[in-house]
Amino acid sequence: MYLARKRSRGGFRYYLRVSEKQGPFWRARDLFDLGEDPGDFIRYPGGVSFYVDPELEEELREQGVETDQWELERLFLRFVRPEIRERLWPYITRSEKRAPRPSRKEQMRLQETYHPFDKRRLVFLKLGGFSPRMLGRPLWFLNRLRDKSRDEIEQFLWELEDRLRPREVVSYIYAAFALWDYFPGRLTRFVPEARLQQELDEAFLSAVCRVAQDEAFRMGLSEEEVLREYLSRYVILYFDTTEGTRRMFEERRATHWARKETLERAARYFGLSPEALSRLSRKELLKLFRERAKVLHPDRGGDKEAFVELRAIFEELMEALGYQRRL
Repeated sequence: MYLARKRSRGGFRYYLRVSEKQGPFWRARDLFDLGEDPGDFIRYPGGVSFYVDPELEEELREQGVETDQWELERLFLRFVRPEIRERLWPYITRSEKRAPRPSRKEQMRLQETYHPFDKRRLVFLKLGGFSPRMLGRPLWFLNRLRDKSRDEIEQFLWELEDRLRPREVVSYIYAAFALWDYFPGRLTRFVPEARLQQELDEAFLSAVCRVAQDEAFRMGLSEEEVLREYLSRYVILYFDTTEGTRRMFEERRATHWARKETLERAARYFGLSPEALSRLSRKELLKLFRERAKVLHPDRGGDKEAFVELRAIFEELMEALGYQRRL
């Protein structure tokens, strides 16, 4: 049995579910709707203690689900009052029953049966990073993926993902979706910041679709279901996290094009190529301006509007080239 959450308009709605073997796949089944706040089922008798409403335990038994307070307390622990949760966390989590550890050979065999997307995610979340070489040795914690429905796996990983630091999110998604496959021959394999943002965006969306189309990942669910219920959270997480980076690239691109247009306009005005104009020193540019200004200055009989245009073009040019606009 596990506790699941589902996005709703007001935030989340929570359920108790169980994974059951149905044909070749493990499928999730709802046991109980906990509403928007599972904390409503928690009772505090006093002191540093709590328990889960016995009526919930009885309701589950009527559905043929055998459980006890120990299991329910582990499931509801995250909704317990913080000051009590912090005190009891080590004791309750330590009491969780663990399956016997298989041999190294058996572990390697088991690891081959887990989906690559699940393995990459769990390795990163447990070890803080991922390299394909890591899967070449036995990692017993990967057995948390064993005998679970797609929903139970996603709920388990989702809870771990909540602990990611903001600066880890893009690296996590890069590793989880194996985005290096989209950049063959690149040296910076594990540094997504070195990618052009547009390339990374396109690769990410392509990888999401590739996972959704994988029948082994879907475990009998439709593409629409896995996209809506599970993979959509990565799309939201990715674009929310990279918004600042994307804005920075857009600003740089806008600055680049503005500089290019300024150079081309000034080059046409002075009768030079943009390349030749950009190679001139500040002293040479001032000389160019003053020669033209002598002809156009109103005090010397020149056209006032033409002189204003010259000054505007020259000031924009100096700014684009990184010189102070002092004339």
